Amino acid sequence: MKMHHYQRVLVIAVIVILLPLTARADADRLIIEGFSNGVDEKGAPVGWELKENEGTPQISLVTENGDHVLHLASDNASFGITKEIEVDLKQYPFINFRWKATELPKGGDFREKKTDDQAGQLYVVFGTFKLTAKIVGYLWENKTPKFTTGVSPAWGKTRLIVLQSGPENIGKWMQEKRNVYDDYKTLFGKEPPKTSLISIFINSQHTKSRAECYYGEISFSKR
Repeated sequence: MKMHHYQRVLVIAVIVILLPLTARADADRLIIEGFSNGVDEKGAPVGWELKENEGTPQISLVTENGDHVLHLASDNASFGITKEIEVDLKQYPFINFRWKATELPKGGDFREKKTDDQAGQLYVVFGTFKLTAKIVGYLWENKTPKFTTGVSPAWGKTRLIVLQSGPENIGKWMQEKRNVYDDYKTLFGKEPPKTSLISIFINSQHTKSRAECYYGEISFSKR
């Protein structure tokens, strides 16, 4: 069926109107990871680097309700994955991610080095030099109260914020949204440098127990 001239004009006009809206919507958010590209030869999601500290990493990508998600489990182990990122936090200050802890390390509490175990740990790393890099970390804790902040006993240049704690939301998907730009300024008292890495870790070796956590899409946004 042939399209009349006025119909073609109408279609073109609609496209012209919608394109800027789509571009603006896409520009409002930077997707860092959707966990849909499979794993590499070491078992880490493609584009991420496996970091092994202790024990045997248990990493898999699974599908839940049609979404691709990352699954981490720790049996008396400590490991994580890292990915290089470069995000202008003045333009995209908010980090958005969802996670679900299904098992917490028994007695985990970052306030003591001997109990510094967490099922959920997401870190944004600033600076390009390892020895001077500063880190903002978000935790799913066991005993430490929600919204507690402090210095990591493992690395003095890491500042931590507890977003979830204890069994209250265990087994539930929790959506998080944090203004990383403001968090950095509050925790370090200065403007943040460029981001260099994003990291996801899990550990239970200090408490000699088990931990398990899942992660969905991670993104940065303007608001």
